[in-house]
Amino acid sequence: MTLMGRLFLLTLFLTGSVAMAAPRTNVLLIVVDDLNTHLGCYGNPTVQSPNLDRLAARGVRFDRAYCQYALCNPSRVSLLSGRRPEAGGVYDLKVKPREAFPAAVLLPQVFHQNGFFCAGAGKVHHARSHQDALSWDVYSDGDGEDDGENAALKDRYKGGNGTPKPWVLDSDGSRTRDGLNVRTIARHIGECADRGTPFFLAAGLHKPHLPWTAPRRFYDLYPASSIPAFEEPAMEKVPPIALQTELSGFAAPDSRASAVSGYYACISFTDENVGLLLEVLDQRNLWATTLVVLVSDNGFHLGDHQGLWSKLTTFENGTRVPLLMAGAGIPKGRVVRQPVELLDVYPTIVELAGLPVPEGLEGKSLVPAILGREENREARAFSMIYHYNPAADADVLGRSVRTEGFRYTEWSDTSRELYVATEGEYSNRAGEPSVSGLEEEGARHLRAHIQPKPGNPNRPRALERGGRPGKE
Repeated sequence: MTLMGRLFLLTLFLTGSVAMAAPRTNVLLIVVDDLNTHLGCYGNPTVQSPNLDRLAARGVRFDRAYCQYALCNPSRVSLLSGRRPEAGGVYDLKVKPREAFPAAVLLPQVFHQNGFFCAGAGKVHHARSHQDALSWDVYSDGDGEDDGENAALKDRYKGGNGTPKPWVLDSDGSRTRDGLNVRTIARHIGECADRGTPFFLAAGLHKPHLPWTAPRRFYDLYPASSIPAFEEPAMEKVPPIALQTELSGFAAPDSRASAVSGYYACISFTDENVGLLLEVLDQRNLWATTLVVLVSDNGFHLGDHQGLWSKLTTFENGTRVPLLMAGAGIPKGRVVRQPVELLDVYPTIVELAGLPVPEGLEGKSLVPAILGREENREARAFSMIYHYNPAADADVLGRSVRTEGFRYTEWSDTSRELYVATEGEYSNRAGEPSVSGLEEEGARHLRAHIQPKPGNPNRPRALERGGRPGKE
């Protein structure tokens, strides 16, 4: 063999050895329950969210991210399977991912198949019974050990009602469900770092979902007198069927300011728990090899639209969620303004980790937008929901599309909504000749979209006698 040939083989050997020794991209997925965009990094001047703001500054913030169904379980099944709720008929709190999509490769399963240690703790799936044996080495979502939190949960689900109200904890919060779960994930991070094991870890934070339990120090940040006065324009031609949430039928809070202070206290409590995970990455010097993704399952109404609370709407406040990505392969300080779907999270994570993307996913990778190569000004985000008409004992389907410039929604009772993005979602412009082109465009998008598979819709438990739905 010639000298040049030997040098070529030596080069192949050395470069191959370097490639084999290169660290694999870890993933830390943080799924937050019922978190809307009332955060500092999204422009809210009242909420104190320093760790979430730091995460946003360190990476990419998606300004217009939308869930596909504004309810815990359908949204989470969609996120983890990469399929739309309407593709599997997932519209309530009971259907498990593997029941809806038996042959699907779930997001953590991709990493499990490629030799990563996969562990989840907390509310990643909607319920602990929904965990998937093919996806996880370890999965836990046990009861907390905080007496105050447990009392609040008992009040809400065993004899109480759905009226939003604050619950102040006298503890430091470390023995709540979230406190225990983030410490479990932090321990897994440390153990994987010690072993040199690549990991996919998912932390599911229960707050700020009701009941609003948070330590007193967080409530002290938000006395009711500090909550800005709430003013909104009058609603015009908004169809009654649109004005429903999972809490419809329950009494409104005695004080909107006190209720909002409870929600904000839980956001800051969540922010502290996220900070515990980010601190471990700091201490272990793992940012260069770890992709961190934080997302909420749905938005949350705070008394807007004449008193809507919670989720289960097609409005911006019900469907828009925070989505942050930072760490390995992510540029710092970028904001992506195109509409994106939570469906897009799955293929994006897998591509950034350098793994093969499974077939059948309905979302699109956001890597081009993350890297600044392109933003799709024609991007669209689709959401759907079922509302309930008690008088007719009928479920009414709502299908919505959000573009950069407008939101268009069709209901199966023939109601229509069109909101121009710059005007908010209070004046329904459907039927007006001046915006007929937008209405036609929205209708065209929905006609071309997937039709919902039959399924069992979740209904607001206060509106249906017998209380068919379970826990929210």
